Amino acid sequence: MLVNQCLFQLITLLLSLVETAKANNLNVYKYLYTLLLYMPDYKNEPAGIEELLPWSTFVQDKCSGIIDDSLELPENRGNLPI
Repeated sequence: MLVNQCLFQLITLLLSLVETAKANNLNVYKYLYTLLLYMPDYKNEPAGIEELLPWSTFVQDKCSGIIDDSLELPENRGNLPI
């Protein structure tokens, strides 16, 4: 039962991220990629988390557009503008 509850919470979180990205006219794949790319280094910094919200200028610049296959490689990503 506990596994089902954890799985349900994970799916709910993922769908929430996807719908929020869509509501902000972001490329969902690029938004999720950007979150996974930057989140580990900034998870304990409130300013870093704010820069990863879908309405931030940083995310809007990185993830806007329906079709854009240019993704940053982890070794070339740089730092968040905080």
